[in-house]
Amino acid sequence: MSTPNASSGQSEISELIVRLHSLLPPLLSTQRSSWEQGICAQALLECHRLLSETGISSKHSHALPYDLIQWLYALAHESLVRQAIDGRLSVLLNGNGSSDPGALDPACIGETLYYLCAGVQTGSSAPFPPPRGAISGSLLDGVEKMLQYIVESCPRAPVDARITASTACPDQLLLSHRTDAVQIWSDSIYMLSPFLTSAAVFRTLDTAHAPGINTQGRYAPSALMRIALQQIILAADVLQAPTGEWSHIYDLDRREFKRAAWWGVGNGWVCCGIVRIISTLVSPMRFPDAPPFYVDLDELGLGSDGELRPVLKRLYDILVHTLRACLQHILPSSLFHDVLDDPHSFVETNLSQMVAYTIYRLLDLHAHSVRFSALGFPPIAKQELQEWALQADAMRAAAVGKTDRWGFVRDVCGSPTFDKPGTAAEGQALGVLMEVARAQYLWHERDTRSD
Repeated sequence: MSTPNASSGQSEISELIVRLHSLLPPLLSTQRSSWEQGICAQALLECHRLLSETGISSKHSHALPYDLIQWLYALAHESLVRQAIDGRLSVLLNGNGSSDPGALDPACIGETLYYLCAGVQTGSSAPFPPPRGAISGSLLDGVEKMLQYIVESCPRAPVDARITASTACPDQLLLSHRTDAVQIWSDSIYMLSPFLTSAAVFRTLDTAHAPGINTQGRYAPSALMRIALQQIILAADVLQAPTGEWSHIYDLDRREFKRAAWWGVGNGWVCCGIVRIISTLVSPMRFPDAPPFYVDLDELGLGSDGELRPVLKRLYDILVHTLRACLQHILPSSLFHDVLDDPHSFVETNLSQMVAYTIYRLLDLHAHSVRFSALGFPPIAKQELQEWALQADAMRAAAVGKTDRWGFVRDVCGSPTFDKPGTAAEGQALGVLMEVARAQYLWHERDTRSD
């Protein structure tokens, strides 16, 4: 491949910068709950990685007027300021954290924290000071407390009602999305498993063996990777319909659906979460002023003969099944109803951004990732990939059309109740993520053609 030239003015990067100038002010100005803090950080993290790959510094006046690492640290810092004593990040509002019953939502910012910690460990970044008075003495201590909560304290229950939690093996237990009820949500796929994947990957780095980092037993890289994958498969067994769509909420105590509806954004969380995991495993890791390198799949149990390789294939099958199911419900406007199969529900914007993000990532992986090809996933016909590309572009155009002069993406599931059209931090963040995924795919396409 040719060497990326930061001054060459590629249109896809220029278009991304224009959209960032529009989308980021509303995103960074919102009041955010724990998962919204996480999805905001994730959007900036993926943007930072792309700009690092292309050689365009966010410090350049023609790009962005600030350093994205500074923003990532600020978001991570605040997540530790508001960390509860039990380890959950970003949950303290005006109290002890009991007002935020999220068990898995607080993990959403975890990948950003591990990225910043890895940068420090590799010498690519200066140490990041922890907040004064916080319960954690460092960013690494903070994110490890979040991990310990997930592994040891998060409520959980077996999928099979005939098995008790005390007699079930770990692979039979679903982690609860909430602290005040034992429930599995479709949202959990995005909040939990990418976090566990980042924790597993961090432990494969040579610099990860710092004091206080447990890499044994349940905290070994392959053990964490197993939980990350198995949680999605267990959730799919409960929430995914034979046709591919996901119901929203199942109560594991009551053994009944709390919300059986095929919520569009919930299906989007599934798609985005799984494609994030796959991208993390096969894409080069990049840190400032350091050469890129790849994750050691063998240490994660995902090598060519690794015991988790078939499990990862199952995840990919779930992703493709979910994506195809969503596309069956797309409207002529390239948007979706809030509840996929309910024509009386409002027409919503964010799922189009989430599905477009997923498609752009999959197109990029299929066309440009040798490591992805080596995983041996079932092929997707060229014609279907081409149709996906057209649909992704149409969904993006619809979302851009829903963005007003102030940069707000309108008619997403609106905060704070998410049951009517409005605006939301997650809608802004997914707009950024969609644009980054598109720009990265087009960058690689242009770079390949120039060889």
